[in-house]
Amino acid sequence: MTSYSARAQIQNDPSHWAYGIKKLTGNRYEVHLQCTLDEEWHIYAQKQGPGFIGTATKIIFNKQPGLTLIGRPLEKGKKDTYVVKEVDIKNYEYSGRVDFVQLVSIKPGTKEIKGKVIYQTCTHEHCLPQTSLDFTIPITN
Repeated sequence: MTSYSARAQIQNDPSHWAYGIKKLTGNRYEVHLQCTLDEEWHIYAQKQGPGFIGTATKIIFNKQPGLTLIGRPLEKGKKDTYVVKEVDIKNYEYSGRVDFVQLVSIKPGTKEIKGKVIYQTCTHEHCLPQTSLDFTIPITN
């Protein structure tokens, strides 16, 4: 009888998320989902070109009474373009820090905003599996 032993190192998620909300005027707010990445890691932008094979970042807000999304989430950070030369595909990515900002209208009495972020963290040598992260942001008036 032969015994096999396998050792695997589990990579901790190199992304660190912070959430917040900023009141503008009236019932308008900015919802901020900020991602800070460990050195050498990146996440992908929400929009990618043809042939992209990774997981583009997707922000999903739960539908709820009193919350209206205005437009799509903006990305604030230094977006880089990386070309995978072997297949001539361009990837749009962020390293360091990126702030996803969603403009919303919130009716009085709404207590929180819930949703999730779907993303993938990679280096230029390998990627971790797609990750889904739930968030809850309390609303204080």
